[in-house]
Amino acid sequence: MPCAYPYFLDILDMKKKSKYRIRKNELRRFEKENKLTKKEKERLHMWVDAGNSAYDLQWLYELREEEEFDELLSGLTDAQVNYVYSYCMNWDPIMEEPFFDYNRLDELDLDNLPTFEEEVDKKEEEPEIDLPF
Repeated sequence: MPCAYPYFLDILDMKKKSKYRIRKNELRRFEKENKLTKKEKERLHMWVDAGNSAYDLQWLYELREEEEFDELLSGLTDAQVNYVYSYCMNWDPIMEEPFFDYNRLDELDLDNLPTFEEEVDKKEEEPEIDLPF
């Protein structure tokens, strides 16, 4: 007597494909209803490919938050940006992963960050070595 198990796997595979099609149809509909920038379209496609609905706007909130943060840091030097990241990174013991702590960012005075010019001057004052050839 043949086993019905392989048919069960086909049904599960069909369900996965139908969910995929539903999400892609939602994506097409959402793109027709809303004008999106290139960056927003890229982020939306990544969001939908990860298995989320196009109508769940969490991807848009995250993108706008990142853009605001990039604009905030745009006037800083690389050393100052590294300082901000090192100050604001924190560890989540539940998820066991690092995260950017926006509360610590609020504590920072971005207008009065250290300039780190002393470190640059020290690096530039290395003695020259005369080679014999």
